[in-house]
Amino acid sequence: MKLDYTNRARGIAYKYPLLSSIGMQINFWIVAYIIFFLLLYFISKAVTSLYPQKVEVYLGENIIVALIAAIIFGTILGIVDFFVEKRLRGKSLGVEMLTKGFLYLAAWYVVGFISYMVGTAMQARFVDSPILKYSELFSGNIFYATSIYTIVMIIIISFITQMNHKFGPGVLIPMLLGKFRTPSVEERVFLFMDLKDSTTYAERLGHIKYSEMIQDCFLDVNKIIASFNAEIYQYVGDEVVLSWSITEGLRKMNCIKFFFAFQDFLQNKKEHYEKKFGFVPQFKAGANMGNITVAEVGDFKREIAYHGDTINTAARIQGVCNTYEKFFIISESLKDQFEWDDSFSIEFLDLITLKGKKKEIKLYGVSTKDLSL
Repeated sequence: MKLDYTNRARGIAYKYPLLSSIGMQINFWIVAYIIFFLLLYFISKAVTSLYPQKVEVYLGENIIVALIAAIIFGTILGIVDFFVEKRLRGKSLGVEMLTKGFLYLAAWYVVGFISYMVGTAMQARFVDSPILKYSELFSGNIFYATSIYTIVMIIIISFITQMNHKFGPGVLIPMLLGKFRTPSVEERVFLFMDLKDSTTYAERLGHIKYSEMIQDCFLDVNKIIASFNAEIYQYVGDEVVLSWSITEGLRKMNCIKFFFAFQDFLQNKKEHYEKKFGFVPQFKAGANMGNITVAEVGDFKREIAYHGDTINTAARIQGVCNTYEKFFIISESLKDQFEWDDSFSIEFLDLITLKGKKKEIKLYGVSTKDLSL
């Protein structure tokens, strides 16, 4: 079975967000600090080779100290990232950066002190010289070099973290390896979910309050996607497009159950929405599956884009929900993938030619007995 790195990484990030944050930081700092101590080793080798007498340069104990420092520092920063982003959600990026910067600095001093204690206890040395020793971690050249290097590495890991948020878990590494530079074909499931009666809501609330409602709705979408391993492909106005690999979309009927789970979630927050906006928003959705082309597009602004008839058809299926007075419509190709149980009601709607298409497709309305959808 072919290992799908993106799905595996996304599943872990969704299921264990704190451990994922800590793990990413630890892995990064292990590599960063091993590289740093290797640089010190080879620089010390180069410098001491200029002296007439033989000077021993040490590496083994320093690598152990580097690993311990990386694990402690990575754990602290992973916890900081997770809780700061959670607590400061909705605050400005500047406030988040200042808070993280202060906590990162405190963490660095803690790790520096621990490294000094561990290095001293192990009697670790850089070279046979009193000049380069672990007491220098808090004063002198080693302290300055380590601090500058750590600051640069913090900037790099912060950039990686932001890219992970932009593209989603498990996408950055394949992107760096050039996976999406050349268009390739994948089989995926797409679900287009749009706010029902959006014009009425916008007129009733006004632009600012309406946008606040959309923000709340999309935050709630993000709160439940972990349970269904969904990928948010894009937000378009008051519409959100979700996607699954064919394996994840069909597994446990994720692409079907997600929609009803989201509707349930909104109903459970009924008091919040009614108090803040005066009503509980409802969404309508259309879903389809099939082959699409995936590629990296753009130059000044790049993104991973999906192209093809499959995604266009999903969008147009969602567009006819109002016509058939249904909240959720799927294509026949998707309907035939499942063994439907009694908790779902499947209704054949029509054999139609969607706008822009020549081939007729069968549409089915999906509802549950728990919700009048």
